Amino acid sequence: MTRQIYLSTFSHMATREISSYGIGIEYNQFCISKWLDEDAMDGTLERMRKQAVKCGIDLEEDREKAIVHGPFCEIAPASFDHLFRELAMKRLDQAAAGTMKLGLRRMVVHTGYVPQIFYPEWHIKESIGFWQSFLRDKPDDFNVYLENVMDEEPEMLSEIVVGVDDPRMRICLDVGHVNVCSDTGVVRWIEKLGPLIGHFHLHNNDGKNDLHAPLTEGAIDMDEVLRAIDDFCPEDATLTIESRKCHESIRWLLDRT
Repeated sequence: MTRQIYLSTFSHMATREISSYGIGIEYNQFCISKWLDEDAMDGTLERMRKQAVKCGIDLEEDREKAIVHGPFCEIAPASFDHLFRELAMKRLDQAAAGTMKLGLRRMVVHTGYVPQIFYPEWHIKESIGFWQSFLRDKPDDFNVYLENVMDEEPEMLSEIVVGVDDPRMRICLDVGHVNVCSDTGVVRWIEKLGPLIGHFHLHNNDGKNDLHAPLTEGAIDMDEVLRAIDDFCPEDATLTIESRKCHESIRWLLDRT
């Protein structure tokens, strides 16, 4: 396995670890929607640029060394309230604009699915229309990765991406979320979604709580996951470590890539 590795900026001592190991950065600043406000955006982008410099990443020369995580609070593409959908679109458009101001072209977004609130059929239909609208005015090289959170089965995610029918949208498979929210094992998700996956979030847990634990501490067999990624996913699928304590996770993953 030879793949681009990133570290989430919410990880402990992320800037130091990224610099030390020469890996990529996945920005989390846009996850907090208030940092996208008009009076806050310039300061947010300046902090992100400075963080890249501290990590030894030149955003102009090393575009592939950075990816942005978009906002996820109150992002509900299938909401019954049109005002909620309009808010979601506004926040995602702000995040996309910020991403492009940094010279970047890749952004992770959440599905917004909530079990017992949205019927899967409704969520699929409404999500397809929402993401098609979102992508309509984006550049041809702007790419979005749709991430599972509380999604219970892989089929819903694949139906949305296939239904959007745009090469700029692929899947970000979060293996930790799968382990908590789905009765279907992580490897089975990878087998079913493989060709549609462009990015991964890697962290471990006990199968009950979304702990964002180190890769080697939890119920997920990460060696098995890496083998499945190589067997079923495109060669350009990338990996972000989302363990809060990240040092050992980085060393473990680098030993296998």
